[in-house]
Amino acid sequence: MNSRTTLFLVVLVALVGGFVFWDHFKGMSTSERESKSKRLVEFEVNDITGLDLVHSNQTIVLAKSGENWDLKQPLAVRADFSAVSSILDELEFAERERTITEKELSGVSLVDFGLDSPAMRVTLHSKKRPVGLLVGHETPTKDALYVQVEGHREVYVVRKSIQERLNQTVEALRSRTAIEFTPSAATRLEIKAADRVIEMSRTNTEARWTLTRPLLARADQTKVSELLTDLNGLRIQDFVSEDPKDAHTFQLDEPEREVTVYTGDAGQTIVFSRPLTNDASKVHAKLKAGNSVFTVSAEVAKKCTVQINDLRDPRVLTFDPAAVKKIEILQGTNKIALTGSNHVWTLTAPVAVAADDDAVRQLLHDLDGLKAKQFTADVATDLDRYGLAAPATTISLLGEGTNVLLVGSLDASNSVLYVKRADEPFIYGVETNAIAVNPGSLRTRQVFDLKSDQVTKLVAGNTTVARDGSGKWKLVAPAQGVLDTDSLNHLLDAFCQLRAEEFGEPYTDVAPPTLTVTVGETTHWIVIDKDGQAVADACELRFKLSEPVVRTLTKDLVAVPPGHD
Repeated sequence: MNSRTTLFLVVLVALVGGFVFWDHFKGMSTSERESKSKRLVEFEVNDITGLDLVHSNQTIVLAKSGENWDLKQPLAVRADFSAVSSILDELEFAERERTITEKELSGVSLVDFGLDSPAMRVTLHSKKRPVGLLVGHETPTKDALYVQVEGHREVYVVRKSIQERLNQTVEALRSRTAIEFTPSAATRLEIKAADRVIEMSRTNTEARWTLTRPLLARADQTKVSELLTDLNGLRIQDFVSEDPKDAHTFQLDEPEREVTVYTGDAGQTIVFSRPLTNDASKVHAKLKAGNSVFTVSAEVAKKCTVQINDLRDPRVLTFDPAAVKKIEILQGTNKIALTGSNHVWTLTAPVAVAADDDAVRQLLHDLDGLKAKQFTADVATDLDRYGLAAPATTISLLGEGTNVLLVGSLDASNSVLYVKRADEPFIYGVETNAIAVNPGSLRTRQVFDLKSDQVTKLVAGNTTVARDGSGKWKLVAPAQGVLDTDSLNHLLDAFCQLRAEEFGEPYTDVAPPTLTVTVGETTHWIVIDKDGQAVADACELRFKLSEPVVRTLTKDLVAVPPGHD
């Protein structure tokens, strides 16, 4: 090979080496490149599949399982993800304080560095190749260690913090999560005690929870979610034993409580003892399929001491108020019916009239929020006992499906009102004032909806006024007097847009009108008594008027000239 060829190959190697170096460090700042060049060992954390920590008296083997870590030796248990991650972080960013080169080591024994029989051997298993580290003695300054990468002759001086991070006990590396699962992925939950079993399930993670044992009923979604969250967050306080024979010693062969969480068909069961006699804040617990006995908070275990009614949905009705399009209320032979469209409600029975939209929305809000004060009966064999054989009120909500509520009688103490859904066998007890419906509470409070400039005639007692051909008001009767046009205009405005303060019962008998007005071919009337109670042709119910409105509607419109009494 001539000198020209040799020179070409040297240049080529330099270029390739430079390109590799540039490709490795491209995108890094100068400080980042400098920091990375000092790293003790280079690896990608995501590539690591296992970690061995070999001490003089113990070997700890960890292996990655999916996104989690497991201890394989000396115990086969779940590892603490954060604890393992902190070790890998320490190794990833560990820097060489100094490098003792192979030349400097010439004639020097590794015994001097404690690397002939290292205090610790660390092996990182990866998808590529394993990397081993030997950890030797402290440096004379006591603030650093001698470390050697297996397969390399150089000895590195590394900060002592790496030893503190690597010197982890098995207990420190174990997972402190008592039972591992994802609450949102749970599909079934079972709670067993000596005298009963409570089971709830959902067909998929998007569906609602349903109680399936000891009865089929709607579950309280919030309480079930809170219970799953508490179980998922349950942390081990102390590891007590690894001997399966100790289950009897710690009262776990016949546990106080047994809880199983299923994800699909796979279930995990945790068992709890009674509170410890020497520390009532703790209970013993273990996974049924495991050997480890540990202590956990008695408070969380106590939350699993629930009765079936503690987990039942207290809401009597389950519907979306915005989806309701029709409401029907039967009270004996009386019927109230409403229809809604674009958030505007109309009363269609007992009369066709606009509804009070706010009142209807409040009714739906109250029904949506109706909660059981007590779960009175799970099997209703005697509906008459609860006033539900012939309910006082039946409320039907129609829209996306139908919800029918039967309203019965009060209990003996008049403190609970019995109600029942038509599609369920259960009887609930609710607050006595939870449901109060009458036609007047739902209809618009506006009695008349007229335009005062369309009124052509008005009769108030002995006074009659009418418009002339030019549209001006003229006094027809009495023959003498002066018309108070301001009072007349105020009266007409009040009458045409008359609103009731409140509504009462339907009426049958009518006294002579206090006031009549004529609009086109139609005459409208109103009767007002001395207490402000009124009836009118445009309303099927008695109604109450405010005192100022009564004064306006009954004010004398004619002033009699002097000498014409």
